[in-house]
Amino acid sequence: MRLQHVTAALGSLAAAAALALAATVPAHAGTGAASDPHGCPRGSVCFWPEPAFHGAMRAVSDTQRGCAATPVQPAQSIYNNGDRSRSFYSAPHCAVQVGALRPGGSVQSVSVTSWQ
Repeated sequence: MRLQHVTAALGSLAAAAALALAATVPAHAGTGAASDPHGCPRGSVCFWPEPAFHGAMRAVSDTQRGCAATPVQPAQSIYNNGDRSRSFYSAPHCAVQVGALRPGGSVQSVSVTSWQ
């Protein structure tokens, strides 16, 4: 039973490290692109059901306030094409924060189920 708790904690730490690292680098860094290469509409936060931005993208307006479930469960790739930083969580109801993404930030491999 303890091994499962340790494994879950390590998974959350790895996800947090990936999200924290991604939050420091805009998605278009080094490409010269002025917009998201994955088709995420300006003013939205976009979620994918698979790592590396694969699967059907779901866009949510950046005007969303408060804690909400991600539109795909779990979201495994995220791009913040909005105007403000967003926090992401590995558990429902915005419990167990794994990190945040600034505008232009993205993460290719994570597992989150709620955000604000």
